[in-house]
Amino acid sequence: MPSIYAEDPDGRRKASEPLHDRRFAKPVTLQQIRSCDPEAFHRAAEEWDKVGSAMSSAKFIAVDVLSTLQEGWSGDAATLGRRALTDLVDEMSIAEQEMEAAKLTLTNTATGLALARRWVAEADDLARANDLTIKDDGDIGYPAWLTRSNDPESGGESRRLGTVAGDIRNLLTAATKYASDVSNTAGHELDRINGAAKYRHLDDWTKRVVGEDLAGARDLSKVFGGEGGVLLPPDAYDRGAGAYNTEAPTDRDRKLAATLGAGIAGLPFATGGTNASANMAHYLSGTGEPLNLNVEDMLKDIPDFQNSVATTLDGNLPGWQAEALAEYRRTGKPVALVQQTGWQPMSATPDSSKDWFYAVGSFHYNTEAKIEVKPTSPGAPPEVTVTYKTHVRDRYNWDFDKNDPLHQKGTNVPGLGYLSDEDLQRLHRTGLAREFDMGGAGDTRTRKL
Repeated sequence: MPSIYAEDPDGRRKASEPLHDRRFAKPVTLQQIRSCDPEAFHRAAEEWDKVGSAMSSAKFIAVDVLSTLQEGWSGDAATLGRRALTDLVDEMSIAEQEMEAAKLTLTNTATGLALARRWVAEADDLARANDLTIKDDGDIGYPAWLTRSNDPESGGESRRLGTVAGDIRNLLTAATKYASDVSNTAGHELDRINGAAKYRHLDDWTKRVVGEDLAGARDLSKVFGGEGGVLLPPDAYDRGAGAYNTEAPTDRDRKLAATLGAGIAGLPFATGGTNASANMAHYLSGTGEPLNLNVEDMLKDIPDFQNSVATTLDGNLPGWQAEALAEYRRTGKPVALVQQTGWQPMSATPDSSKDWFYAVGSFHYNTEAKIEVKPTSPGAPPEVTVTYKTHVRDRYNWDFDKNDPLHQKGTNVPGLGYLSDEDLQRLHRTGLAREFDMGGAGDTRTRKL
């Protein structure tokens, strides 16, 4: 989002206050996993299913009534009545989809938490079978006789139990990391669903956001199952300038569009790159088609971005490796689990890259990683590798700043002078330019763990 103010109406940070804090899942303790009841989530999902079915039936009746009133009823009362019914049908349609999303989210959460509990149960069984204990903090307690024994042969038993204790720790690490990811992801999806309570009309923006909520909920089974092939949707974008091509352009609007079109030729000389000018040219083209971003160039040109990707990936890898090893131990077969960091906030700044600052400003990235475990020689530890790539998503738009009620704020763009956000928004609303999605993926990299 090429803009410079401190905060968007939807809470997303903009480039003048770069937000580089990475979002890791909040830790889940061993005690929380032991005490949680996955069936409670199943029961909640069943309740949402019942309410959703009732909503569908009510919407069917409302649509039927609205259809009946389309003919044979005229006047101001008819207009108001049809408008009220249309709004009601829109709200019911939104609620129907969000209820389905809630049901799917809760169902997949139950499945995910059940797997975490299974890993804990496997760790408990392994501990009992070897006279070991699992402490509340996840540490492993050894039998007292082992620490008191002076028998030289006890050294071999100590080494064996050390190996078993390592397997138990891995199962517990897998369980707590996986439960944290499930809880964090499900909580984020439910927050999105809860946010839909304020939606009233099925305009293009709302259709997109509600559709992403439902699509994300449907994809949770693949995400929690490590299948890959899907990325959960990023945070909903703000509404930007509003509806496209709904106002008549003025001579001032046309002059601004022409000035921008001529001025972008000199933008690369001022910003040190071609991305800001290319993105502005695409905005002025008016197609609204998605634009590909060169993520490898972004990683190279924005050091903070490269560091953030590395830190976020390294922070997740130990837990992901433990999950893959736990499945390898359970099945005895090669394992490949696909994970993702979730969408992380990031910003380009004038100091890091003036070109990317004006081209994208703030954006989100999500690193997708495949953890593979393969057997090696008999008796040797398996080989573990990670193959990963980073995805970027953003929306090229200018939105209203809640701290600027007169819409006078803007920015000095090298080579183009002072531009107010309101002026640039009008180009979208008058059809002289059009907002668009932009994103891309970096190269695939592999390394051994």
